[in-house]
Amino acid sequence: MQYAIILTIASYNPEHRGSRMTISIFFKRNFALITGLSLPVLLVFGFLLANNLPQMKSNPPQYEMVFSVTRYDNHSSFHVDFTIRNQKLYMRLTPKKEHESGNVRDLFIYNGQKESVRKIDYLPLLAQSVDFENEIPVEALRDYSIDSNSKAPDGYEFEYGGYRSRGLLGEIFGGRRHVNRVKKKDGGSFVMPDYGNGYSYGGISFIGWIVNSE
Repeated sequence: MQYAIILTIASYNPEHRGSRMTISIFFKRNFALITGLSLPVLLVFGFLLANNLPQMKSNPPQYEMVFSVTRYDNHSSFHVDFTIRNQKLYMRLTPKKEHESGNVRDLFIYNGQKESVRKIDYLPLLAQSVDFENEIPVEALRDYSIDSNSKAPDGYEFEYGGYRSRGLLGEIFGGRRHVNRVKKKDGGSFVMPDYGNGYSYGGISFIGWIVNSE
């Protein structure tokens, strides 16, 4: 008993108590300031968690998605559009009128497993001859079978997005980007990466899902 009393007295340090009192008083007097400084940090973590939680809990899309984006090109002599025939991708070229800007559709493939987007070059193949009468097979994707159904076999669908700020700093300092997603009902939601969508780009168009490659 005597040893316990001695240890208790020895361990007591008035300076420690004063230090705890000082910290307590500091928090009480600066509660509003501390809250104001910590709230943005909590909002950032909350934003990151809400944005990435659906991806962390779900398997990514198994099938690659083909899409196109309109690019305004004053130097192009034609407009380009795409269509699917018997699970093959074709393009139709239409001569542009005088003083009209050409709407060239750039072609992309989204890979949910790698969370990447790659651009498909197909226009250089038209350098030798241009057929304005018929639909032309897209040679760069001739070995792929493309399903034009909006829903992929694994249940994912493309969802057109809107402009969203680049996080909390974007809200404060400005800066917005167009966000599109690939989502599954009661499942994952994956934000598509940027595809270089600058001022020269227009709307995005879903084409189909790659279901097989030969």
